[in-house]
Amino acid sequence: MTAEKEIEDLLGKSSAWLPKAMEQLGCTAPVDVTSVLCKRAMKETLALLLAESYHFVRFQNEKMKQLKAELSSTKSQLIENQKWVISLQEKVMDCKDKQLEAIQTAVKTTVEDSVKEQFKSYSDAVQENVMVCQPQTETVAPEVLKQVVQSVVQQEDRSRNLMIFGLSEKENEDVTEQVKQVFQEIGIKPAIMEVSRVGKSIKEKKTRPVKVILSSSSVAFQILSQARRLRESEDFSSVFVRPDRSEEERSQNRLLVQELIKKRGDEPGKRHFIRTGTLYSVEKES
Repeated sequence: MTAEKEIEDLLGKSSAWLPKAMEQLGCTAPVDVTSVLCKRAMKETLALLLAESYHFVRFQNEKMKQLKAELSSTKSQLIENQKWVISLQEKVMDCKDKQLEAIQTAVKTTVEDSVKEQFKSYSDAVQENVMVCQPQTETVAPEVLKQVVQSVVQQEDRSRNLMIFGLSEKENEDVTEQVKQVFQEIGIKPAIMEVSRVGKSIKEKKTRPVKVILSSSSVAFQILSQARRLRESEDFSSVFVRPDRSEEERSQNRLLVQELIKKRGDEPGKRHFIRTGTLYSVEKES
C-alpha cells in the first residue's frame, strides 16, 4: 500500500470513529464534547471510548513511523538522483569540452599544414629563382625571405577573421553591437577583437560588408560551422558569414560559383554545392 493510500485509510477510520464517539456521549457537534459532558457519561461508555481511542492513537503512531521512514527513504533517493543528475551534467560538459578541444586541434592542424604547405611552395619557388639567377650561390635574398614570412603570417592572421555580408547599414550605427546580435542568434558569444565596415561609405547604395577579427581561428571555425542557422532567423535570414579570403582565394571562389550556377542549369535533377573549396554534385533525395 502506498503512503497516499495509507493516509486516506487513516483519515477514513478517524472520520468514522469521531461521529460514533460523539453519538455515545450524546453530542450533536464537536464543540459539545467537554470534560463536563464526559463526567456525565456512564463508566462503561467512557471505558469503551478510552479503549478505542487508545488503539486508534497507537494505530496512528505506527502509521506515522512508517510514513516517516518512507519520507526519509524518499529524501535519500532524491539526493541520490540529484547526485546522478550532477554527474551526468559533468559528463556532458566534459564531452562538450572534448569536442571543442577536438575541433580546436583539427583547426590548428589544418592551419599548420596549410602554413607549412604554403611556406614550402614559396621556399621551392624562391630556391628555383635563386638557382636560375645565381647558380653559384645558395644564399636567399633577405627581401624574398621577408615576403615569404609576411605571406605566411598574413594567412595565419586571416584564419581568425570573418566577413559578414548583408548586415543592414545605418547612419551612426553601432556595428559591433549588430555583429554581437548576429552571433547570439546562432548561440555563440565570442571575444570580438575588432569590427569594421569594408570599403568607402556610399549613401543609398549597396550595403558594405563587415570584417570581424576574433581571438583565434578555432572561434572563427566554430562560428562558420553554425552560420547556416541564420537562414532560419527572422531578423538575419539575409545575412551571410564567410571566411576572410585572399584576393586569389576570392577569384577561385568566384569561378566555383559560376561553375555552380552552370551546373544547376545543366543538371537540375542533382543537388550542387560548394564545400571546402570544391564543387560537389549529388543525387537529390526522393
